[in-house]
Amino acid sequence: CGITDIKNLREYLDKNKCSSKTTLIHSRTAHPNYTSKVLGGLEERGYKIINSPAAIRLTSDKFNSCIYAIKKDIPCAETIKIDKKEAIPFVKEKVEIWGRAVVKPMISQGQGEFCFKFDNADISQLKEINKIPTQELVVQKFVDYLKLNRVIVIGYGALEKAVFWDEPNQGWKCSVCLNTKIQCYKNPPGDLLEFAENVAKKFKAEISFVDVFSTKDGYVLNEINTACSLIIHERISRYNISKKIADYLLSFV
Repeated sequence: CGITDIKNLREYLDKNKCSSKTTLIHSRTAHPNYTSKVLGGLEERGYKIINSPAAIRLTSDKFNSCIYAIKKDIPCAETIKIDKKEAIPFVKEKVEIWGRAVVKPMISQGQGEFCFKFDNADISQLKEINKIPTQELVVQKFVDYLKLNRVIVIGYGALEKAVFWDEPNQGWKCSVCLNTKIQCYKNPPGDLLEFAENVAKKFKAEISFVDVFSTKDGYVLNEINTACSLIIHERISRYNISKKIADYLLSFV
């Protein structure tokens, strides 16, 4: 068993004579271009990779993952991709139609720092969009939610002892990632677990972090990720999530 970074992965495999017949690769980083390209090349050489490069590419692209979810009958916010130079008039128009709109980068970054919501009351603040450090942006219809949940799925099965939630208090944002105030369910709703498992299966993401909005009309997918820090989740749940992931990977050896 060894650890390296994605940039040095191919060199590590060659240096340590890690044969494709006896080596399993699990990526703890994700990017729709570089990471999936490196892993895709290794998959072509016969290496078994969890999650697959295709799953990593899809889940880390926040526009295409939403489009894919809708095609697979997974409830998800209406989502549009635009160039930043066109964003301000476009978002203004969408606010008139939707009432509220969310603008964020195509690829998650800044732990939500560059995610903005606009409605008629703050339409004058649209210049905030220029702070987003990417040219391609995602515009979504705002989901009026009660809670944001995170379900950790391993081998397409939800970990019942490690299901988390947060709810909006002052403001509209929630976080179930690097948030020290997240809550851990004692008895998570069964239909929430089923929803997350269904998402993971349809995305073919064996090990995934499925973030789900609870709304008055049911569950709506926020996003699905294949890489996230476990430090806070393990401390709050007092559950060894890392070992569950390791046990699953070892089942292939």
